[in-house]
Amino acid sequence: MGGERSGVMDIDEERLGRRGSIVAEQYRHGYRQPRGGGPPPQKPPTNEEVAKAVQQKVAAAVEMSRKYRHVAWYSLFVAAYMVVLYLQASAYKSGEVVETLKKAFMPDDGSTTMTFRNEDEVLEYLGQKVLLPIWKDPVCGDSNCEWPWEFPSWGRFGCKADCGENPNTTAIVVNVRADFTGHPSISARVLMNNAKWNLCLEDEARRKRGEADLCWYEDDQTFGEVQVNSINAMQVIDGKWYVLVKGDYAGRVSGGIYDITNTSNPVAIPTTPTWEACKLVRRRRTSATQTALRRLLAAYTQAHKAGGEEGRRIISEVVDEISNMEELKHIDFNKYRDALSRGGGSGAGAGGQQQQDGEGGLAGAATPLAAEA
Repeated sequence: MGGERSGVMDIDEERLGRRGSIVAEQYRHGYRQPRGGGPPPQKPPTNEEVAKAVQQKVAAAVEMSRKYRHVAWYSLFVAAYMVVLYLQASAYKSGEVVETLKKAFMPDDGSTTMTFRNEDEVLEYLGQKVLLPIWKDPVCGDSNCEWPWEFPSWGRFGCKADCGENPNTTAIVVNVRADFTGHPSISARVLMNNAKWNLCLEDEARRKRGEADLCWYEDDQTFGEVQVNSINAMQVIDGKWYVLVKGDYAGRVSGGIYDITNTSNPVAIPTTPTWEACKLVRRRRTSATQTALRRLLAAYTQAHKAGGEEGRRIISEVVDEISNMEELKHIDFNKYRDALSRGGGSGAGAGGQQQQDGEGGLAGAATPLAAEA
């Protein structure tokens, strides 16, 4: 089925297979010339080799494009990261700090070297030239309000000389009530001596700096009496205040806070949770044994006055009543009934001494019952 097909380039179709070479056909027909002249190659590449070479070049181009994209994304990431670091580092401020430290460390004459004769001179230099001038505590009264360590004064806080006085204060009163009496197991004096209270301002900025919250009283307030109802006036700034109560183990301290900006009409300031004392519920429960003893003693008194058979009857009825009590079911009352019977028999045989023997029988029957109960 060989033959040639007319067109732009006449190529033998039998030589266009995988083992054929279109490059050789181009050389044969004169469509391709060697670079620099000369004869064409004796063994031009086959079509399969040409296809593999093209495939490799395409794959290399795709891989190179992917790598370029990765490089571009990585460059953008590095640039963004450096911008963030620059913004966080505050380069201008850091430069000012470094410049200040250089001026402090370096000698005044501009030289870059210093000579010390011993260790004491090194320590003295660091203390006089570095520590004291740079890291110094703010001083109230130097006409320099150094925030946040110095701020407009209110109460006993702040620096009035450097920062002035804070006009935004509110007049309040704290009504503190306490009643340490009536605890069933702890004395009122012990409860009073352990309880303390204060009013403090919750300040997150101070806590982040490692400083304690500002409290109105420098020392926590104690109680001098077991029953207290005190009024404490204060001038506080706006903020989140909390009542600090320590050592109130029985929950006996309570109170309220009032805004007295209008002195004729104080306004209660609610607290969360409400500042209330714990309610002590006293529960007294008389035991069955105590009830039985009291009932038995009352019956014995009546029987002693009545004497004889009447007295034994009274004791017997009380014993029957007590034996039916649910809490005393574990007691065997039969021996006490037998004692009553023996006391009755001896009393009947005594004739004229019945009254005396009857009393003896009652005593002999009632005393063991009271001991058992």
